[in-house]
Amino acid sequence: MGAEFVVIGRGLMGTACARHLAEAGCRVVLVGPDEPSDPARHNGPFGSFHDAGRITRNIAHDPVWARLSTRSLARYREIEARTGIWFYTPCGGLMAGLDHGAMAGFTAGFHETPRALGLVHERLEGARLSERFAMFDLPEGSKGVFDPAGGHIDPRAMRRAHEALALAAGAEVVAEAAVGREGGTVILADGRSLSAEHVVVATGGWASAAPLGMARPAMRVFQRTVVLAEISETEAARLGDTPSLIWVPENDPTDRYLLPPIRYPDGRIYVKIGGEDLSPEARDGEALNAWFRTAGGDEAGRSLLADLVKVMPDMRIERVLTAPCAVTFTKTGYPYIARVDAQATLLTGGNGAAAKCADELGRLGAVAALGGSVAAEGLGTDFAPVFD
Repeated sequence: MGAEFVVIGRGLMGTACARHLAEAGCRVVLVGPDEPSDPARHNGPFGSFHDAGRITRNIAHDPVWARLSTRSLARYREIEARTGIWFYTPCGGLMAGLDHGAMAGFTAGFHETPRALGLVHERLEGARLSERFAMFDLPEGSKGVFDPAGGHIDPRAMRRAHEALALAAGAEVVAEAAVGREGGTVILADGRSLSAEHVVVATGGWASAAPLGMARPAMRVFQRTVVLAEISETEAARLGDTPSLIWVPENDPTDRYLLPPIRYPDGRIYVKIGGEDLSPEARDGEALNAWFRTAGGDEAGRSLLADLVKVMPDMRIERVLTAPCAVTFTKTGYPYIARVDAQATLLTGGNGAAAKCADELGRLGAVAALGGSVAAEGLGTDFAPVFD
């Protein structure tokens, strides 16, 4: 008996989609390579989830993203309990910034959205903000919103949990890259092909940089850099109550994000910062693959390190590493989730905010692939794609 669905992309959204399809009783094949043991020798595609830390939170600057987050976060503990794979650390999440300047609307959204949606939160400013979170030196006049359910997830572990549930529900995994698609037939890098009644394309930035047999989604894919600042066990213990942080530096058009001390697979503890805007744009799949074979950008790394030192001036850093990442921005500001024809569904476009809500996005991808209405899911938008 052949597959009903082939899901291309073993990232966070694609794996979650495969899980929801399989748990709905569908015959599913999930396609995508394993994480490369040596990125410098890997020809791609890669995955931005190859990391140990992503911020999670219920609160967002936008109600659509907040609804996506709250639905996903509410299922974290169930997924962990069912799989025995633990990925969620609820250390709290702080969003802070000035209420004037280029990012005033972004900052205001963090205050308005939780109030409009009835989300639990704490509003802080002035001495109350600086005393509560003394590890941070935020711009004078910053106003903050604290989300007690926020914190961080291990994206690798979360993806493994979704895959474990998909396999338990009968899905099959093919650890190979897809290089082409013709209708319901998917061509693999090793020369094999898979056929299904329907294909879900959930390939992140590669959906635009290297589209698989469909029109090119209107997305901009940026080659981002992150900084990992190694700290000692003693310093990590001193910073043990640090929440995740999203903040807007003064006179800057881009927000930054910071992860608290996290132990990475190499056994070392790092504080991670990202969000720089010194990002070259990836125009095709080859450029994106080449980027992931590097250690990120030197200039961006220096800029991010300066931001880290400014916001956490008392932190003692032992060593600094940079790493490559990628972020995709759609024309709508929301993911693209839709059945684009009788044989294909598109599920992509994280906009730098999708990891935490990948479970709900994957569920919506399954709704679309099964012919349902994503617009009827009560999230405030229809997630319709725009094509170049």
